[in-house]
Amino acid sequence: MDIMGALLKGEVSKVTTEENDIVERLAFYLRRLEHRNANIAPEERPSARTRPKDARPKKKVTYYLTKLIIHHLEDAQQGLLKASEGEPKPRISKSMIVETALRMALQELDAKGPKSRLFRRVHEICHKTTKSHRVSKTPSGEEVQ
Repeated sequence: MDIMGALLKGEVSKVTTEENDIVERLAFYLRRLEHRNANIAPEERPSARTRPKDARPKKKVTYYLTKLIIHHLEDAQQGLLKASEGEPKPRISKSMIVETALRMALQELDAKGPKSRLFRRVHEICHKTTKSHRVSKTPSGEEVQ
């Protein structure tokens, strides 16, 4: 098959959103691996060093986050790493940031209940979602507020 000829004739199949998301995810992980390997000296590669085991048992879970939140999380990780320059390089993972933030939010929820920031924000989001569902589900297809 002549790939260049197909491209010039416009015979290339269209990329779906799902395929595009997969390509973006693969590119992200490839950049991440390249960045890790560039910062590690050959004698310090992960196979040559052992990672200390965490005393707390952990379980891998999957939750969905918006791309904006993922970018903010990555920026926060880089900011925390840069803020600790001059000290021994800490292990600041995105998992550790998320776990710490959740722990803080849940402790506040336990202590303050309905007056906590998490409680108020979740209810605010739920009410906006409920309102937008009512608007989008009109029988005639018209937007009614």
